[in-house]
Amino acid sequence: CPVCLWRRHSKELRLESIKSQILSKLRLKEAPNITREVVKQLLPKAPPLQQLLDLHDFQGDALQPDDYLEEDEYHATTETVISMAQETDPVVQIEGNPHCCFFNFSPKIMFTKVVKAQLWVYLRPVQHTSTVYLQILRLKPVTDEGSRHIRIRSLKIDLNSRIGHWQSIDFKHVLQNWFKQPQNNWGIEINAFDPNGNDLAVTSLGPGAEGL
Repeated sequence: CPVCLWRRHSKELRLESIKSQILSKLRLKEAPNITREVVKQLLPKAPPLQQLLDLHDFQGDALQPDDYLEEDEYHATTETVISMAQETDPVVQIEGNPHCCFFNFSPKIMFTKVVKAQLWVYLRPVQHTSTVYLQILRLKPVTDEGSRHIRIRSLKIDLNSRIGHWQSIDFKHVLQNWFKQPQNNWGIEINAFDPNGNDLAVTSLGPGAEGL
């Protein structure tokens, strides 16, 4: 039927848009003709991204619209969006810090309904079981009075991984607020301190980021 054809064509266009965004992030013009294992080694090992690679073959046109986009009985389309953290605006920094993390969303995405949102944070390996206090601060432009970062989430984590650990945090309400008031989205600062005051949260490439 004409409606069915239109819906399928719409799916294919959205899928091509998703593939283009992934390739753009990787600075590639077309999907690489390499094995899935090589792709896994090149991309960040964040669980949602790895799950996406497990579900779909990234080579050529192997992604199928019906596999990636789902519809319920009311024909509402759900999509999975993965956003990588970017460097923060200098107006929220003091002497170059914090340099992470800002998340940029297109106007199209901000007009959608958020069903679920997870923030994934990679924590450095520890040699012995440690209690880690993870906190997320909402960034604001620095004023003459200094920084005005507001704590929005805090977690107590018992960490015992010698190979690093990906921690998931419910981020739905924060994302909903950003979509409603995008002018307040200056990014967040992520810290995860152990009892010795070491920050185990990895927010940039460097020593201790090998697990990424």
